[in-house]
Amino acid sequence: MQYCSHCQVRIRGNKKDCPLCGNILPGDNGACGQQEIYPVVPPFYERHLALRIMIFVSVVALVVSFMVYALFPSTINWPVFALFGLISMWLSLIIVIKKRHHITKNIMWQVTILSFLSVVWDWGTGWRGWSLDFVVPILFVSAMFVLYVTAKIMKLRARDYITYFLLDGLLGIIPVIFLLFDWIHVLYPSVISVAISIIFLSAILIFQGENIKAELAKRMHI
Repeated sequence: MQYCSHCQVRIRGNKKDCPLCGNILPGDNGACGQQEIYPVVPPFYERHLALRIMIFVSVVALVVSFMVYALFPSTINWPVFALFGLISMWLSLIIVIKKRHHITKNIMWQVTILSFLSVVWDWGTGWRGWSLDFVVPILFVSAMFVLYVTAKIMKLRARDYITYFLLDGLLGIIPVIFLLFDWIHVLYPSVISVAISIIFLSAILIFQGENIKAELAKRMHI
């Protein structure tokens, strides 16, 4: 068995890190060749028909878009937009599948990816500023409410979501940069995002301070 010196527990199976604290386990520690506790089951999505259909539809849509563009040329390169749209969809879907067991982490990944993609889309279509004016601040604020509601509905323990609450609260303050450097034309989404984030972070620090300390101590091995 492997041994985690931080949690002081022995761990069965071939693990690279401790399932309790995430600490990297030293060497094979005699675990080489040890049989896993549970049988290895291939992920459901590797054989799911719906996924194969989506792949097929994506290929067809891309081929048709290039074919139509070749037959009816336009000043706007629509196939590139179709390609980028498909890449965005699949990137988001992959994160949903990979992080499906951790809802709060999944939400944070989606917010980060969608924010980045919206900026890229805005830039690729001539930069009108709608991504910073509306999309990014609204995504940050929406994620705070979704995280809170999700935690309540799923009755998660504070340590399961506190890190992501903090991260989202800090992300929500980022629009203050848009305001300071005058990057936006519409002020109220960014102002609301910053204000709600500060209130959100204040509530977390005041009411969940002990849980934050415990979580930091666990993750930093203090």
